[in-house]
Amino acid sequence: MGALAFLSTPAIAQAPAAAPDEWTFTLSPYVWFSGLGGEVTTAEGSESFSADFGDIFGTMKFSAMGLFEARRGNFSLVMDTLYLNLQQGVPVPGHGAFSGASARTQSAEVSAIGLYTVAEGQTGRFELGGGVRAWWFDTELTLDAGRLRGRSIDNSVSWVDPVISARGVLRLNDSLSITGYGDIGGFGVGSQLTYQVMATLDWQITRNISASVGYRWIHIDYDKGRSDISLDLAGPIIGVSLRF
Repeated sequence: MGALAFLSTPAIAQAPAAAPDEWTFTLSPYVWFSGLGGEVTTAEGSESFSADFGDIFGTMKFSAMGLFEARRGNFSLVMDTLYLNLQQGVPVPGHGAFSGASARTQSAEVSAIGLYTVAEGQTGRFELGGGVRAWWFDTELTLDAGRLRGRSIDNSVSWVDPVISARGVLRLNDSLSITGYGDIGGFGVGSQLTYQVMATLDWQITRNISASVGYRWIHIDYDKGRSDISLDLAGPIIGVSLRF
């Protein structure tokens, strides 16, 4: 499935520097062509599934995402929201316990991340920070009968994860730069583990408009009570950032 969305990510293209005491704001709509993969555990064992963005493009449901970033001097506050609705028939490798499967995943995320510039020079900058990310997650895996009887597994959960984050920018010239962003969190407080990795090539078109192309990967591992979710969302992204 392709995820068509208004999403802005912590990995944004770099615009000309503002005065140290001046606030600047950025919005970044983009398209994320996200694939889906993961694992669901039953009483008989574990079954894994995967489908890349090309496999599931024809059955896209809906995705909506957006980020707002406020920056002043060395400090940035990044507010990110996303909603994903993914559904696709997926292959089920293994020992033939089930003959096939379809997966539906709905998730909503809200995060607030603070970043502080710890190093900056003519060729780029590096930031460290942290914050919280809240998830609502509903996943349903329908397993078709094989050696075992068909079944449907449905989990609906919500939680809040602490995360630590890093962002780096390498300026190639006056109009091109490479941005990398990563975070890791959960630590058993909400999920057992969650992490995100993203990299973009950014082109500064005008003072306030830039375009980006790159790749984003989010991993979630949640295991509490009767809910056991291990999920990866990954795929290329393209987008535009608007600075004001």
